[in-house]
This record gives sequence, C-alpha cells and structure tokens, in this order.
Amino acid sequence: MKVLCQGNELSDALSKVVKALPVKRNNPILDGIKLTAVGDTLTIFATDLELAIEKKINAQVLIEGETVVPGKLFTDYAKKIEEEQIELDGTVTTKLVIRYLDSELQINCMSADEYPVFNEVNTENSIIVLKKDFKEIIGKVLFDVASDEGRPNLRGVCLNVKGDMVEAVASDGYRLAIANAPVKNDGVMNKIIIPTKSITELSRLIDDGEETVTVYVEKNYVMVDLFHTKIVTRLIGEEFLNYEKIIPPNFGTVATIDKKMFENAVERVSLINRVGKNSNVKIEIKENAIMLNAKSEDGEINEKVVIGLNGKDLTIGFNPKYLIDCLKVIDEPFITFNFNTSTSPAVIEGESGKWKYLILPLRVIG
Repeated sequence: MKVLCQGNELSDALSKVVKALPVKRNNPILDGIKLTAVGDTLTIFATDLELAIEKKINAQVLIEGETVVPGKLFTDYAKKIEEEQIELDGTVTTKLVIRYLDSELQINCMSADEYPVFNEVNTENSIIVLKKDFKEIIGKVLFDVASDEGRPNLRGVCLNVKGDMVEAVASDGYRLAIANAPVKNDGVMNKIIIPTKSITELSRLIDDGEETVTVYVEKNYVMVDLFHTKIVTRLIGEEFLNYEKIIPPNFGTVATIDKKMFENAVERVSLINRVGKNSNVKIEIKENAIMLNAKSEDGEINEKVVIGLNGKDLTIGFNPKYLIDCLKVIDEPFITFNFNTSTSPAVIEGESGKWKYLILPLRVIG
C-alpha cells in the first residue's frame, strides 16, 4: 500500500482507534493497528477482541493494500507531525515508511492476514437516540459499575429497552444508578450488558450534539455507527440483576435538599475519616434540617443543612463516597432524599424523573 493523507486527520483517527488496543499484552498482533487503503479511503482499525473501533479518513491512494503497524508507537508519532502532509509507504511488506517534509520513519509491520476482521453486526434490530441523551445517561451511571471480578454480570452498564424508553443501569452491589432517555425502538426489547471499557470509550467518542445515533443490537454484539467511525463491542453474556424489585415503591420520609449545599456538606464531613477503615457519615433528619456527623481519632465534624421535610424523623448512616459519587453527576439544583427505615435502601431522585440512585445504608455507630 502507498497513500498520501493529512497528518491532523490521521492523528485524530488514531487517537480514537487506539482506545481499542488491549490493556494487557496477550497476543502481539493485537498490539497493532490495521491500515487498509482502498479507493480514496484509508481505514484504520483496532480491536482487543471485546471492543473494536474502525475509523475512515480521506486519502490519495497510490497503491491499494493493507498492513498492521505497532499501535501505540504509530499513534504517538503521528501526534508529532499533525501539521504535515504524510506519505505512508508499505510497499515493502515488513516495513512501513512514513515520509513528511524531508524526513522519514521506518517501522516494522505485521501481516494483515493474521489480524482479526471487523465484525459487522446485523442491522435488523436497533434503537435510535439523540447523541446528547445517550452520552448523558451513560455518564449518569458509569461510576457505579462493579470492579469485582466475581460479579461478571455487574462489570458493565445494562441498557434496558422498554418500548420507547431506554434505561442505563449500573450497580456494584451496594448501590444502584438508573438514568433514562427516549428512543425510537426497532425491535430491541432485551436487557444487554456492555462491558465497562467499551461503554467508557463509546461515551468518549460520542459528542453531546442534537444529532441521533443508531445502536444496532445482535445476540452477542452491539454496533454504533458514527458516520466515519464504527464501534463494535461484545456483550457480557450474563443476566443482569432484577433491579426493579429492589426499588421501594413508596417512602415514609422525604427530604427536599439544595443539591450543592448538601454535596459540599458531605464532602466536608467525609474529610475526618477518609483515611480510616470505617468511613461513614451519620445523618439525622428532623425539624426541617439534616444534620451530618462524622468522627475519627483525629476529631469530629458536624454540618447542618436546611431541608423541606415530609414524613417522620430518621437517623441513618452511609458511606460518604457513595453519596458524593452520585451527587457529582447530578446537574439539578434540588434533589429529594427518600427513606423508609435506618436499615432499608434510600433513594436520591431529581425533579426531572430522568435518573435515580439507590444506596444501601451502614449501621450507625455512635
């Protein structure tokens, strides 16, 4: 192969595709990025066999062909020559020569015949969703994905399509995050679980524009087509938890709180025991106020936040990190904090009804 292309277009494409390279080195060929020159297009492709990203850019193709180059080296080098027109010469099968101005780099290549092919997904079943909505619901729940390898069904984000709505759901076993958005549904009805790495990179590749994105769903794969970029990911073949059954239908205590004031108070209170083994904050709700208390051998912190209270008084404890994680992704000025007892799950919601967070309490100490 031999092509001419613009350095900035090549570098931008590589910066996206390189995200599909494996974290751990198991197979040398998968450390490479495949280049395919056909017609007037250079196709750039990488995969770790779970996630695959393909990006096409315009190019002047002098000789058609394909090769596999060391992925990270090629990507890092392309960043340094973004302002130049670049010639990629792979006519010598074991090397790729990169020429720009009066300089050149020669890097060793691998055979494209050994590289996995891009797995096109059947387009029969799909959902169509606004880019900004899809990006938002992923961002609202991604922090809550489990890292425990013993819970494979929780090591990703579940997309649960319900008619003309899709719920993004994540849980680490101690808390639950749900966010929803409207979709146009064409035959997708099942819960699908997208692995953490794949859903993270997908979120990064999608902008928050008003255009739509189509998500194609097969039994074991999902494909997202972003014009000149395609992302395919293998799904987690486990059954997600039956989260609908663990959300309380009603509550005995409902506190309406200024989100920013509450977030700041929790962050301050959490400072006192953040390095200890028993990180917890005690919350006492009564008389239109929420009192927060945390203590350790270093001292004690108390905070008070005015609230609107509907229901009975309550004392309950939480891991402050669980509160802070969800508060940081909430972009509404007020929240409702909903409780039943000191030992039952609490739920944080907003006025929009687009998201909710369920958190299991801790035993109150002191």
